[in-house]
Amino acid sequence: MRHGLNGGVGGGEPAAEHTGDLEGIDADTGRKLLDGLLDEAVWLDHCPFVSASFGPAPAWLRHEPVSAFRPLSAPPAPASLRGTPGRRRVCVSFAPEHGPNARTWARTHGYRLLAPDAGVTAWAADKISVLELFGEAGVATPPCVIVPATGREPAQAYWHDDWPGAVAQRRENNLIGRGTVPLAAPADLDRRLADWPDEPVRLSRRAPGISLTVTACAGPDRTVVSAVSHQLVGLPELAASWGTHCGNRLVHPGDLPDGLYGRAREAARRVGEVLRGRGFRGVYGLDLVEEDGRLLAVEVNPRFQTVVSLVQAAERAAGLLPTLGLHILSFLLPALPPSVPRTLPSEPCRPSQLVVHAPEDTTLHRLAPAGRYRRAGRAVTGPLAAPADLAELHDDEALYWAVARPGPVTAGQELALLQFRHPVAPLEPRPRLHPEAREWITFFHDRSGTGEAGGAGGAGEAATPLLRLPEGPMRTAGLHALDLIIERFTTARARPPLCVPSPDDLRAALDEPLPETGTDDLRPLLERVTRDALGQATRLDHPRSFAFTPATGNFPAVLADALASAYLSVPGAWLVGAGPTQLELTTLGWLKALLGLPEEAGGLFVSGGSVANLTALAVARDHHLGDDRSRARLYCSTQAHPSVARAAHLLGLTRGHLSVVPADRALRLDPVEVARRVTDDRGAGLRPFAVVATLGTTGTGAVDPLDDLADLCEREGLWLHVDGAHGAAAAATARGHGLRAGLRRADSLTVDPHKWLFQPYEIGCVLLRRPELLRATFDLARHTLDSGYLAPTGPRGDEVNLSDYGPQQSRGLRALKLWLSLKTFGAGAFRQAIEHGMDLAEHAAALIRNRPELTLVTPASLAVLTFRYHPADAPPGWDADAAQEYISRAVCAEGEALLLTTRVHGATVLRMCTVNPGSTRDDVAYVLGQVVRHGRRSTGAFGESTGALEESSGALRGSSASKDR
Repeated sequence: MRHGLNGGVGGGEPAAEHTGDLEGIDADTGRKLLDGLLDEAVWLDHCPFVSASFGPAPAWLRHEPVSAFRPLSAPPAPASLRGTPGRRRVCVSFAPEHGPNARTWARTHGYRLLAPDAGVTAWAADKISVLELFGEAGVATPPCVIVPATGREPAQAYWHDDWPGAVAQRRENNLIGRGTVPLAAPADLDRRLADWPDEPVRLSRRAPGISLTVTACAGPDRTVVSAVSHQLVGLPELAASWGTHCGNRLVHPGDLPDGLYGRAREAARRVGEVLRGRGFRGVYGLDLVEEDGRLLAVEVNPRFQTVVSLVQAAERAAGLLPTLGLHILSFLLPALPPSVPRTLPSEPCRPSQLVVHAPEDTTLHRLAPAGRYRRAGRAVTGPLAAPADLAELHDDEALYWAVARPGPVTAGQELALLQFRHPVAPLEPRPRLHPEAREWITFFHDRSGTGEAGGAGGAGEAATPLLRLPEGPMRTAGLHALDLIIERFTTARARPPLCVPSPDDLRAALDEPLPETGTDDLRPLLERVTRDALGQATRLDHPRSFAFTPATGNFPAVLADALASAYLSVPGAWLVGAGPTQLELTTLGWLKALLGLPEEAGGLFVSGGSVANLTALAVARDHHLGDDRSRARLYCSTQAHPSVARAAHLLGLTRGHLSVVPADRALRLDPVEVARRVTDDRGAGLRPFAVVATLGTTGTGAVDPLDDLADLCEREGLWLHVDGAHGAAAAATARGHGLRAGLRRADSLTVDPHKWLFQPYEIGCVLLRRPELLRATFDLARHTLDSGYLAPTGPRGDEVNLSDYGPQQSRGLRALKLWLSLKTFGAGAFRQAIEHGMDLAEHAAALIRNRPELTLVTPASLAVLTFRYHPADAPPGWDADAAQEYISRAVCAEGEALLLTTRVHGATVLRMCTVNPGSTRDDVAYVLGQVVRHGRRSTGAFGESTGALEESSGALRGSSASKDR
């Protein structure tokens, strides 16, 4: 049987409206509006051609190379961010649904993303669901058949012999899915359906006419339709695929059969009104094909941006606001200013562009620089110093924009965009390029080296591969880096511990354009980055840095990080990282032995305490609650680390699900109050599932009563998680031996080796009494969406895939730094270093007790203590809280120590954490002496001194003892 047809009937062809050749907002009106609404607008795409063609570029417009087709780079220094976060700082992307990069970049840097709704965009871009859109718009389509994903009949059942040919399309956008293929016979369809199993396929009659694209914008109150272009599809000189977009040229009404231009624009308006009704805002393209004088809709392209630069050149020449500005206003205004119809001027003369694709799989070794080039005969010069502005091009010039980057490229991948002020091909369905256009392409292919050999060397010359350095420069740079590392470890007291430069100073030192060319000499780069970036930060390893939980790091651990990076060690799947995985398992075993944990316990290393808490609580949630979390209850103290509340939020629990229990006078979690709340909550129909105890609170080092809480959790059937990010290391020592019984009873434990095990950032650890529960939550088999890709990595026999035990699939080898540290120094040295920190805190407490002007607020606990300066003869009206802040700023401003404050029972106190094994009793005595000296000043000319010290202390920030983990 032959399946019935969709499309091609109903909703007759739109009649043209008389709105000029194009319409938009008057340029002066639109620019004034944008100037008043924006501090900054950032165009996000792999190329700046859209922002460049907006010209003349306003001060608020710039480009960032962010797209779904290249990895998102690390967040830039603050120098590249202007203004303050808010609605006046926006970024623009026409295609965010290609991937999360645009949204991630906007969220990371505090910009409002002006992009169409992702759900509506995906619906419109879908080659099958778009038929519904065209039906609502009353726009005809080529006759088509939908081949189902399952239960398919033989290909002949879907084929129509009366068709001159057919086109098969899968749902995905052609650029992503390469899903548009011409078919000549049922056998072709049969092969295509075999290549596309388990997904529906749209089979359409092939229309032989020219392809057109209409650029339009769905605004808040109406659709504004701009220019029409001829779409160049599947040109053999540019692409390996028949359905690949290869470029555009603007057309005038007189270039097309009578009335076709206006009907194309009216079809775009109808489609835009449907999109607006669905909540879509911003720029889109409508692709049409001509057949016997009729226009048939092929697809909506809400992701496109390539042709916009051509359209903007025409809009500027017509005195209209360029499309990018119209897109921005569509999001910022409740209604657009009135549209004005305009006639296309004769200049610029039908600008055009070509998208050059890789014809085969190859390696791209270099690219010509982007810019403006001039051709004389076969000779091409450039890039020229002239602006890269399409509107200013001469007939013998072209703009070149590199799209790809050096490295492997696949057939059909976009390599570059070439733009001209004149047509490069005749107005035909599948034209051949003009000879001069082919010569331009040849020139840029020659400038962009491809193939296996590549490089710039001559014949017989061994060229250095891309992104590699010759051995000599590597050794030189490596030795210099080693010198810088050793200097860092041997000059701990050389600089003040507190360093908070101003953003202006850092911008002046670090802000610069993207480097297009590189160097083999890394030494000056290493010098600069250590001086201007790495060295411009607070030195937590200074022996007199007693703030936060001061990390110290160690030399073997630094070497370990470098080795792990060089070997690309990934202890995720055994197939990929067997050796790194076993090393992590061994190191986990050492850590369990160090802390006295059961042999059957297990876990993995993570980035820090925050992710360790998140991982443990995710397992607790799944184990106790299953899929019903609506009535969940999780309990913790007011002294718990903020990462507990954050973990609850990330796990889908609201703040109402988190029962925060006030701490007792010793700042510990009260088991009696927890038990009362559990009983009350169960009586109210809620489901208590876990209790978070803290072993070493960040503010005071308090230890929750682990054994009592373990009794409660066993009695009530609750999960006990112990956040021992700071304090668990104490269980390695003789005086901390009593902690082991409570730790052994915990269901899960967080440990941060980058705290009291003296490792550089970042390394945390989560350990479970029943590690198999980690797999129950995180096993890839539970979450896989495409079993084929990762199926070969499944563990066999007693192989272990650590990626099945936590949230990360790709994991760095954090364990190596702890492994090499323990092998170098031995566990005994670590125990001594931990004991040293506790001794030092008790020594500080003794000194405080012996000074009448100082009051010990909380005793030394896990190398943390708090105290206040509070003389007996304090003058009337003396503000004790303000005095502690004053003393902290004064001590820091002198540049010899770092001492901050926290809050205990509502009062501001000074806090010391003495875990640094390089700190001495003399360091403690010096800081306490400074506290007394500045405290005495606070009782005198307090008001006068405060202003001066605030100024001298620079950018000293707030004094909370809690630190990101």
